[in-house]
Amino acid sequence: MSFNTFYYQLTTGDNTSIAQRVSGANIAYVKKYTKSGGELSGAPALLVALINDADINLYQSDTPSSSLLTIPSVDDLYDHLESAGMSILVEGSLMVNPTCVSTFSYDDTMLKANVIGPTGIFQFISSTQVTEITQKNDRTWLIPTANFDAFKTLALQRLSSLPSGTQASSYIALAGSDDFINFTTGATAAGYVDWSKDWSLGITCVGYPLHADNKYQCLFASGNNVIMIRRGGTNQSLYIASNNTGYASQGINTWVPINDGDRILIAYDTTNNHLRYWKGQPGSPPTLVGTLTVNAANLTANDPGDDFAIGRGNSQTGAQELLHWDGGFNNCIGMQGALSATQLLEYFESIGEAYDEATYYPDISTWAKLGEDTYPTVTDTKGALTGGTLENGTEEDFVVIPTP
Repeated sequence: MSFNTFYYQLTTGDNTSIAQRVSGANIAYVKKYTKSGGELSGAPALLVALINDADINLYQSDTPSSSLLTIPSVDDLYDHLESAGMSILVEGSLMVNPTCVSTFSYDDTMLKANVIGPTGIFQFISSTQVTEITQKNDRTWLIPTANFDAFKTLALQRLSSLPSGTQASSYIALAGSDDFINFTTGATAAGYVDWSKDWSLGITCVGYPLHADNKYQCLFASGNNVIMIRRGGTNQSLYIASNNTGYASQGINTWVPINDGDRILIAYDTTNNHLRYWKGQPGSPPTLVGTLTVNAANLTANDPGDDFAIGRGNSQTGAQELLHWDGGFNNCIGMQGALSATQLLEYFESIGEAYDEATYYPDISTWAKLGEDTYPTVTDTKGALTGGTLENGTEEDFVVIPTP
């Protein structure tokens, strides 16, 4: 899960004697509790259990403590970690980093989650003795028998579902063979992937298989113009071409990982022929990976069409080979021009907000939800692109995302 790729600020130093920032990959689980006894007895508290270091306990207090780490709000930090990608096991009380759960064991009366590191096993047991979820001890919760089956189903779903922030009910899975998403008309007016017009394109990645073959795979294309990602194992780079091939293309020489759930935004400005490439996880500020100045060769060869495609390869081989996209997509947006600085942050940092609730929604020309139509149709709800379909796919490629 993408939760592991970021550091999280637990304390800032403003309300405590020391600032704490922790790698998501080192967080096994987070649990709310109430401090019992001693200083700040009765205060809301948060246990951040770590895999490779001592656990961190944080206590809610408006004033600093000489011996305890304090934060202004336990709920705010807990909610932030949840929105970043942790999975709920007990509502409002216990969350687990999904990649730290090594095995599940379950039947009609119990669910066990074995957590990597020194944390051991969490147990959830069906019980006729309780009417609400009750913590029996540090590692065991009793679940009302009448609610146990629903609890078990939801817990397994949350620990196997896609990152929060995909903000969609479905996505389209592309196999990297010959399938791609295609709109037959509308790109000329919208200007997408045209080096003579200003435009922005954004999309969310759902899964991203790693390949270390240094080959190019298509992200966006119109006519013979193409934006592609070059594969380098755990790191990838962005390239462009005006001849629909990987041959003689130019790229941003900054190699960064593309992670499951990443949002990508590419914006082109004719003032300086600058192509900017941002990426980031939902809920976090984006990273400007790099800015490419489209060169004279590509400007001269500029050859967009009225079509617009996502993930379309060219079926050639050797140096001119451009592969179809391998991985899933949802929520493609397009705009004639650039998002403002505020809109850019909103695009990346929003979680849970539907796209048509965003402040930038009136300004965009395209919003294709990808996978939420009836196969094989792909609809641009804003109407700039028409004739959308999944080409060479199957009905199973319209994948429903489990609802947490």
